[in-house]
Amino acid sequence: MRTPTHEQRVVIETDARVRVVRAAPGSGKTWLVSEVIRKELDTWPARTSGIAALSFTRVAGNEIRKAMGHDLGHPHFVGTIDAFLFRYVIRPHLRRVFTWFADPRLVVGEWGAEHWARCASNQSTTVGKGINLFGCVYIGEENGAEVIAYKSGPTLPLQRLTGYDLRQVIEEKRKIWAHRGLLTHSDAAFWATKVLEDRTFGPVVRVEIIRRFPFLIVDELQDTGYFLGKSIRLLMEETTSSGFLVGDPDQAIFEFTGTRPDLFNTFETIAGAARLTLARSRRCAAAVAAAAAHVKDSGGAIEPAEERVGRALLVRYSNMVLDVPKVVDAVRSTRTTTLLKVIARATSTVEDLTGRRAGNTPSLHCPPLTHLHRAVVAFRRSRNVSALAAARAALERAVFQHEGVDDEELAAASIDPGDWKALAVRCLLKADAIATSGTSFDWHTEVGGMLDGEITDFGLSPGLAFVAGRLKPKKHRGWDKPCANFLPQSMADGRALAGVPIHTVHGVKGETHDVTVFVCPKTSNAARCPSAVWWSTDDEDREERRIAYVAMTRSRGDLIMCVSDACYQRLAVAHPEFVASFECMTVAECVIALGNKIGTKNMP
Repeated sequence: MRTPTHEQRVVIETDARVRVVRAAPGSGKTWLVSEVIRKELDTWPARTSGIAALSFTRVAGNEIRKAMGHDLGHPHFVGTIDAFLFRYVIRPHLRRVFTWFADPRLVVGEWGAEHWARCASNQSTTVGKGINLFGCVYIGEENGAEVIAYKSGPTLPLQRLTGYDLRQVIEEKRKIWAHRGLLTHSDAAFWATKVLEDRTFGPVVRVEIIRRFPFLIVDELQDTGYFLGKSIRLLMEETTSSGFLVGDPDQAIFEFTGTRPDLFNTFETIAGAARLTLARSRRCAAAVAAAAAHVKDSGGAIEPAEERVGRALLVRYSNMVLDVPKVVDAVRSTRTTTLLKVIARATSTVEDLTGRRAGNTPSLHCPPLTHLHRAVVAFRRSRNVSALAAARAALERAVFQHEGVDDEELAAASIDPGDWKALAVRCLLKADAIATSGTSFDWHTEVGGMLDGEITDFGLSPGLAFVAGRLKPKKHRGWDKPCANFLPQSMADGRALAGVPIHTVHGVKGETHDVTVFVCPKTSNAARCPSAVWWSTDDEDREERRIAYVAMTRSRGDLIMCVSDACYQRLAVAHPEFVASFECMTVAECVIALGNKIGTKNMP
C-alpha cells in the first residue's frame, strides 16, 4: 500500500465535518479519495446507509473504482452528481413538490436534443430566432431569478438570455415539463435545488438523503456548475452530514455547461468546513511545472515532483499537418513502451491532423436525413452513443413526426424497444456504408431510399403515419457540393496520428502521460493567438488559459508544445518569460533531440 505524503496524511487525518481540498495537477487526489473511502469503510456503522462518491463526469467515477480495486455496491453510490440528484431527488420528490410536472425523464447530453425540432407532434423545441430549448443552460441566480444562457453557435461563448427571449424560453420549457417531463442535465440540477430548498418539503428531503448518505464525496469539484453546486451545498449544510470535496479551480474547463470555477470558494464558507491543500504535484517534472505555472489561472508556482525527470520543449512548425507527425513519429520510434498522446484544444484541430475534417452539412430540409447524417459523422468520430441516439432520432422523426420517443410510446405503437434499437443500428451501419463519391444531394437521396426500405420492412402497425417515398432531400443551397466535404473519412483504427492516439484536451482531463504533445493550431486572427488569449484579462478567455494549463500538466515526463512560427514570434515578444521556461527549437531540431531519448528515466 502506498505511503501518503505529509500533505495527504494531514487531509486524511483532519476531523473537520467538511474537508475542502485544493489539489494541484497530479497530486494524487484520486488515490486520496480512495484512501478516504477505505478509512470510512473500516468503521462504517450501518448497512442501510452508505457513502456517495460523486463527480462531474463518468470518467472520474471510473477512476475512483479503479483506485479502489473494486466497485462499491449497495448501500453505497459511485457516479455522477447528475445521476445522484436525478435518482434521489428528482425522480422520487419532484412531482410531490411540484404537482404540475409530468413524470420526469432525463435527456442525456449524448442524445443531441439541441438538434431536435419537435418533442411532441405539436410541440416545437425552438423559440425566437432559433433558440433550442434543450440547448439552454442554467448558470446562476440574480435577485431571486434564474439566469439562463445559450450558445448561438458551436464555437461561440454562452450568452445570457434577457427580455422577451428569456420569457419565451421559460414559458416553453414549462410546457415541455408539464406535458412530457423532459429534463436536460441543466434543468434537473435547477429543479433539484428547488426541491431541496423548498420551505415545506426541502427539510424533509434533505434529512432523508443525509440519513441515506451521511458522507458525501465530490471529486473534480471545480467542474461543478452553479445549481449542481448549490444542491450539494444544501445537503452539506445539514449538520448531520459530513463531506470530502476535492478539486482544482485552475482546471475548470467545462464552462460551456455553465460551470464557474469561482464557485469553489462557496464550499469553504460552509459551517464546519476546513480548507486544505495538496500543493505538490507527484506528476510534473520541474521544467514542466515551471512552464505550466505561467498559465495558472489563480497564479503562483506549482511544486514539482522531485523524482521526475522531464523537459519542456517549445517546437515551432511551418506546416502543422506535415510537421507535427514528424515530431510524433520521432517519439514513437524511440520509445515503444511510452504512453504517448497528442492533444489539441478543438476537435477541428484533431480532424485536421488526422485528415478527417468535415464541414457542417447544408440543410436539405428533410429532418430524418439530417439526423442520420449527424449519426454517421458521430460514428466516424468514434462517438458511438451519440451516433446511435442520432440514428434513433432519424427513425423517430420519420415515423412519429417528433424526436424523444420513449418506451411507452413505442409500446403503444406495438414496437418492441429492443427491435427499434436494432433497426437504428442497422440504418446507421447501412448509411455509413453508402458511397460518398457524389454530391450531398446524391448521398441524402440514397439514405432516404434506404430508410424507406428499412422502415417498410420493419412492419409498422397501420395506425402510424409513416408513408414511404416522403424521405427526400430538397435542392437548397449547397445541395450540389461534394458529399465527402461533409463526412469525415472512415478510419478503422479510430483517431490516431502516426499510430498515436489524438484527443481534445477535454477528452484527456484527469489522464497522465509519459509524453504529451500539445498542438496549438495556427490562427489567422492574431487576437485569438495563444500569445493573446492565454493572458487576456477578459472573463471569456479565462477558460482558454485553464484549458492550456490542463493540457500542459498531463505529462509525467516530457511536454512538447507545438506552435506555429507566427505564434512563436508573438510569444517571444509578448511573453519572453514564458518562452524562456522552455527549450525552444524547430521541428528538425526536435526530431534530433527526441532521438536522444530525452526523459527516459520517467518510464514506468
